[in-house]
Amino acid sequence: MRVKDKIAIVTGGCGGIGAQSARVLAGEGADVILADLDEKKGQQIAQEIGGRFHALDVTDRSAWQALAERVFDDRGRIDILVQCAGIEGDNSRNAFETPPEVWNQVIAVNMTGTFFGCQAVMPFMLQQGAGSVVLLSSIVSFMSTATSIPYGASKAGVQHLAQSFAYLGSRDGKKVRVNSVHPGSIKTRMTDDIIADLAKAAGCTKEEAEAKLLSSIPFGRRGAPQDVAQMILYLVSDEAAYVTGGEFKIDGGWLVRDVIS
Repeated sequence: MRVKDKIAIVTGGCGGIGAQSARVLAGEGADVILADLDEKKGQQIAQEIGGRFHALDVTDRSAWQALAERVFDDRGRIDILVQCAGIEGDNSRNAFETPPEVWNQVIAVNMTGTFFGCQAVMPFMLQQGAGSVVLLSSIVSFMSTATSIPYGASKAGVQHLAQSFAYLGSRDGKKVRVNSVHPGSIKTRMTDDIIADLAKAAGCTKEEAEAKLLSSIPFGRRGAPQDVAQMILYLVSDEAAYVTGGEFKIDGGWLVRDVIS
């Protein structure tokens, strides 16, 4: 029971990584508030894990504030915030063909929504003097891309947010820890759609695009949501009490494939 009785908010709780993270945290004793736009699925997952569901549009700052205040008033504290909410946008077009509405939507959900979450929840953690925040970035934040610039830029922005909020959380003896996790190709609906978009851009089949992707990953396979959820569990547990401002890659060795030997 590594997070027993801790109060946790998990956004994007209906997605592959968000849902699995909520399950893992609940299984380790946390009181989980699942936040997402999909009320029907969210209620089902919340019931499954013995948690509660809260409808949330992460791009709505006032909705974020209302959630944070409600949880704090009901539970008396907020110990954990895991921000998994995100969208991939359209990865089938190159940078010069990407319409502004795609750029704006991806940035709004992935980066601005994450910023609003930290703004709303961290003051309560600072009031307590402790807490743990995990922001879901991506391995793409370390890469150049031809067709995924809005997604990559948004996730690089999340990486910066983690660094900056980690600093703000550790001043004056406070112990509000903020870390980012950077999944590679994890088997979720989102990455399935990204691979389909890349196949469209390259003029090949989805199977061919996935095979090309896997050939660049030393482990030769895609990861599972559980791989990411276990890292998140470590970061929000007391085992990581001295860990803040970290960037944790979960990519099967994707970034270390190009070496001179």
